[in-house]
Amino acid sequence: MNKETTMTIAKSIIIIAILLAVVFALKVPAADLHLSDDLKAEYTDSSGLPYFSEMDSYYNLRLTEDYADHGYVGDEMINGSEWDMHRYAPTGNKINYELGIVYLTNFIHDTFCGDMSLREVAFWTGAVISTLAVIPAFIFARRLTNDYGAIVATLIIALAPNYFAHTFPGFFDTDMFYYIFSLFFIFFFIETIRAKNIIFKVIFAILSIIAIGLFSQSWTGYIFYIGLMGIFSIVYLIVSYFFNVGEDTQGEYSNKLVWFLHQNEFLSIVILGVVGFVGLAIFQGIEGVTGIFGNLLGLLSLQSASRVVGGFPNVLVSVAEMQMPSLLGSGMTSAFLANTNGVINGIGGIAVLFTGLAVLYALIKRTLKFRTAKVKTPGNTTKKPPKGKRLSSAKKIDNSFKGNINLGSFNFGSTDELLSSKHVTILYATLFVVWVVVTALAVSRGSRFITTIVLPFGLMAGIFVGFATDYIKNKLNNDKWIIAIAVLCGFLAAIPLAQINAIYGILLFIAIVACALITVYGIKNTASQKVPLKKYVLIIAIVIALITPTVCGAYLTSSTVVPGTSDPMWNSMEWINENTPEDTVITSWWDFGYLFEIAADRQVTFDGGSQSGDRAFWLGQAMTTDNLELSAGIFRMLDSTGTLAQEALINYTGDSGKATDILIDILPKTASDAQKDLTSKYHLTADQAKTVVNYTHPDDVRPVIFVASSDMLGKAGWWTYFGAWDFENQSSENYNYYVPTQQVEVKPGSTNKLSILDDQGMTVNAVITRGTGNNTTSAYTEAVYTETGEQIMINETPYNPLNISHIVVIEDGYIMKNESVGNVKDANFTMLLMGNENQYTPILISNELSNSMFTRLFLLGGAGQDIFENVHSESGVMLFNVNFNNTVAGGGSGSSSSNSTNT
Repeated sequence: MNKETTMTIAKSIIIIAILLAVVFALKVPAADLHLSDDLKAEYTDSSGLPYFSEMDSYYNLRLTEDYADHGYVGDEMINGSEWDMHRYAPTGNKINYELGIVYLTNFIHDTFCGDMSLREVAFWTGAVISTLAVIPAFIFARRLTNDYGAIVATLIIALAPNYFAHTFPGFFDTDMFYYIFSLFFIFFFIETIRAKNIIFKVIFAILSIIAIGLFSQSWTGYIFYIGLMGIFSIVYLIVSYFFNVGEDTQGEYSNKLVWFLHQNEFLSIVILGVVGFVGLAIFQGIEGVTGIFGNLLGLLSLQSASRVVGGFPNVLVSVAEMQMPSLLGSGMTSAFLANTNGVINGIGGIAVLFTGLAVLYALIKRTLKFRTAKVKTPGNTTKKPPKGKRLSSAKKIDNSFKGNINLGSFNFGSTDELLSSKHVTILYATLFVVWVVVTALAVSRGSRFITTIVLPFGLMAGIFVGFATDYIKNKLNNDKWIIAIAVLCGFLAAIPLAQINAIYGILLFIAIVACALITVYGIKNTASQKVPLKKYVLIIAIVIALITPTVCGAYLTSSTVVPGTSDPMWNSMEWINENTPEDTVITSWWDFGYLFEIAADRQVTFDGGSQSGDRAFWLGQAMTTDNLELSAGIFRMLDSTGTLAQEALINYTGDSGKATDILIDILPKTASDAQKDLTSKYHLTADQAKTVVNYTHPDDVRPVIFVASSDMLGKAGWWTYFGAWDFENQSSENYNYYVPTQQVEVKPGSTNKLSILDDQGMTVNAVITRGTGNNTTSAYTEAVYTETGEQIMINETPYNPLNISHIVVIEDGYIMKNESVGNVKDANFTMLLMGNENQYTPILISNELSNSMFTRLFLLGGAGQDIFENVHSESGVMLFNVNFNNTVAGGGSGSSSSNSTNT
């Protein structure tokens, strides 16, 4: 290896090191929390470490701490399997989870960070490991393009908004492995096909399967990439056969099929198939390999609302990542930004989209030309080029490392040259077409799949830079075009930077254009310069234009991070841990379930990994109903016997809708009355009725704490959707609370307004009026144009989607008014107006929720009833102990409902 070759390799290593430093440096600010000192204190734990950014992190942390504590994850070993008794009351569940994150974090802690707490190591692990995606991204991209292109591709991939938003400090989830293993898997897969030597084919195939095998131990989504490359293999074999891709002539074989079966392409796929089956069987077992196809279909159909289980709704439609993403975020400049607001934003902006599509088009067009391409006769193809045009050995290695896909005029040389170029071009054309199509289809199933489409577009953007570099150096000599392209690049780079600081954006634009003007008109090119400086300036401008959106997007993300929880919620869970029996079950909506498990060390009804349609229905029903006896009955049933009563009734009646109707009827009643109704009203046998009642009214009722928190106001649209599920029509409605982000001052004898809803140019205000005497406060809503403040009129009639039919005024803790507003057309809301010392907060409540369990407990503090006892409160969090003994079913006299918002 000569000096120049060594320098070439060293340069790549240095570039990778710099990129690693840049990517990690952009992640670090997320740990600093750019908040006021008071808020920062609220979002950090007792050790000064910020709380984690989302709830899945707490599940991974708990398992990681379990492994460190007793050598296995979960709480118990049952028949050789690990069981988690913190989840899915009352039974817990068997752990079936990829534990790569657990093993790796413990290894890092034990090997390198023994002086740090395991929680602190976990806090940083995602940021450190995800940064290593730079390595496979650069290697893959450098295989296809030059250094400039590889840098662009690497930054677009490593800083991709949806990936970056799940891999900064404080985000401890399996996303950290996503790009590392998927890129290595595909890279070595393709290298297996490209390799000429059978030994290298086997080596690359083994490396590819090791990558996907490790991926299978780290994230469930690994099956997506097995499916992707399986589809690619089939398509590539068909295309290769159709385009006659092979090493030797067909005349040497009896027919075309026999010829093709002896070619490199077919052999490569066979090797990958055999090695892949054996390798994955080692990692996943035979059943794991044979079940991949079904798992892949299940992964892509998760979000389908039609996929109901036993007639219950699909709870995953409420998961943000499973929602259909927008193509672009809102705003005139959105197309030029990289963020999580849309698909185009998610891949790095409009420039990355267009450059990727340009490369894809060029590859397809070049592939199609191979059908009619003619081969030149060898002639003097072995003649050496002029001495000045000969390449150094390092440059030859560099060129052999690239794919050599040429967008310019295609001049074929010898047969070997034609076949080599044909092989490479068709290989990558097929790969990128399949990759883009499959990932585009995946993205249509939910925004979580945007991370998958970034990879092909990032790599193609890098290829584009390589093409552009060659074209600029060799063919672009028009100064006006150089200036025009530089101006465009300055514009594309300035817009995202201006989102951070407008002055910086303007300065960047001026700098790029000024450099172009100076090098074009102010600096003369000397004879010793092979490539004029102005061309390098333009190449760098293109690089900056493509990477600035993702770099700026990453900076904005890390500098605006707010943890997923704060002291009030954590302290409330610690109160539960210190003041309740160990068999207490925490029930609430599923979002904070993982945090409840680790902070309170108690079992939960369900969490982010065990949410199901039936439990979502029952929790939604409990919070939506105005019957507190029913709410308590639901908690008694779910947290003591699970869904056994429901399953038994479905088995007896064959109808999930009828089964839930029966349960809703009998849960508030005594056990004896429930059993009578089951036999007389619903015609069950005595034994069947006894079985059901044993599940609905168990002798041993577990203690239950219901957690009501302010975030659930904004999520009401979902929990009411599930709670009001219509089993017959398989559909539902959702009801909402509209809560302002601030209070408004209204002094006696004055009127003031406060915005409750801003939506696409429309603002709905609460207009609050106070007289000078007692009980003279009133309010109504109005809909106005956001820009002008004028009232919205339709057909000369005021338009208002949030008209109120009822108002409840609470001042200084006393209900001062609780009355109907009058005959207001299309009035579907109740206004709860709370005032204290001239500060007022108006809350709009869908009439269906005005007397709901959640409204009565969280907004009215549980007044006027004795089933749910408020045992602890923090800012935005209230804990209610369920007093089953005070229910009718528990032998009590029943709950009063005198303090409802709608009498």
